[in-house]
Amino acid sequence: MSEIKEHTGRSTASRWKHRFVYALIALGGRTLAYGFLYILVFFYSVRGKFADKSRAYIMRRFAPKTKWEFFKHTYLLNLTFARTLVDRAAMGILGGEEVFCPPQVRQQCGDLIARKKGILLLSAHAGCWQMAVNAMVFLNVPLHVVYYRNPKDNDRLVSEHRGQKTPFSFINPAGPLGGVEEMMAALARGEAVWAMADRVFGNEKNAVEVDFLGGKIRVPYSFYRIAAVTGAPVLTAFFPWEKKGKFSAWIFPPFYVEDKGPSKAAYREQAQQFVDALAQFCIKYPYQFFNYYDLWEPPCNNKQ
Repeated sequence: MSEIKEHTGRSTASRWKHRFVYALIALGGRTLAYGFLYILVFFYSVRGKFADKSRAYIMRRFAPKTKWEFFKHTYLLNLTFARTLVDRAAMGILGGEEVFCPPQVRQQCGDLIARKKGILLLSAHAGCWQMAVNAMVFLNVPLHVVYYRNPKDNDRLVSEHRGQKTPFSFINPAGPLGGVEEMMAALARGEAVWAMADRVFGNEKNAVEVDFLGGKIRVPYSFYRIAAVTGAPVLTAFFPWEKKGKFSAWIFPPFYVEDKGPSKAAYREQAQQFVDALAQFCIKYPYQFFNYYDLWEPPCNNKQ
């Protein structure tokens, strides 16, 4: 059975570096921590192995012609990512974050929840998704986040900074059947499930090929199959970082998925629809796509 390489949320920085940044936030707020980032990000951006993590995206999104251009885009991407991480930590340590979510979006979510079919929220490793999962209380139903937390991840959750319970529960995609049973059960209860639809976790059989930024990538198809079986509406949402302590919500129109059986090819259209939305996000917010590996890399079994 062929496997796709797993790319999980393991921290790049050491535990003491995280704690140092947390201390800066506690002492001087976001401003002091942001100041430290300019030096830290420069250090990481000039190191080859870290620059290589974003190389595939940088080359396809910006097509830099010189080493300087490549470094500039790498630095700005990493700086924006670092700011989102500081803001996530500050959300737990200081509070005071600002979320711009239009009233009509909240009303739309409420109307979908009222249909008692649950709601499947699909997002990506982009923008402030790590903050946004903590700001979904307006849904007024339990929220379940499909997420594998790497044991070597040194970054604390917002709730861990606050010494509180998370406002959501985790569904482990590394568990039996990839968490499918838990997702379907939650939707059957009329609850909300949040999943990252830009990354395949585990086996190649869970992937479908779609077009993204001029090449072919593989993304999960199981979310659309689950939506088809349960009748849950699918809502694509991204949460771009706007400025210090503020992020917004970019919500695409909801859609339902017709049940066309178990074949993954039957759900390629929906997977492409999600990736097209992600491409729009990358065009508008070019330094906010944080999937740090080569999405366009061929599967292991296709390598020569």
